[in-house]
Amino acid sequence: MKKLFYLCLFFPVFCSCVNNTEKKDGQNLITTEQQAVEHRMKNYDLTDSVTMGNHLFVYSIHREADDSLKVVIDENGDKFVDNFYDLTIKRDGAGFFRRRFTKLSFGSQLDETFRKNGILDGFRFISAKEGKLTFGVCVSFPESDMSEPFLLTIGPDASFTLEPDTTPDIEEDTSV
Repeated sequence: MKKLFYLCLFFPVFCSCVNNTEKKDGQNLITTEQQAVEHRMKNYDLTDSVTMGNHLFVYSIHREADDSLKVVIDENGDKFVDNFYDLTIKRDGAGFFRRRFTKLSFGSQLDETFRKNGILDGFRFISAKEGKLTFGVCVSFPESDMSEPFLLTIGPDASFTLEPDTTPDIEEDTSV
């Protein structure tokens, strides 16, 4: 009878302890989920011009995070919203080239790891020569130095090619 009395007395206390432990674990899970942050790059707009031959080219690059694209989740559970870039080029004031680029634009040239874990996060003008405009484009793992660079070349007829950028990285010499 004494054993039953102690069992009845300590059983609710035991259950309460187990219940609190489960709540703590649940709270830790919630805290972990709340720590996972959604990152999105700010909108970006650049307009500049370049003269090639007798023509003035004015190009505009617009970047925007796009919620319709697949979100990339890193090993910490942080979420990164992928981007699109719009490139618009006018030649001598008239429309010449306009196209939207996403990571999928480079999909056939990316390995599975970059298709799954990379975001389109770089787009810049490189050169205007031999009748062609060249832009550098980059798909990278968010917040890392792992990247796949590409060259986007716009021909004189507004056709374009996308190819991996195989030029070696040139590191700046900072020694004195």
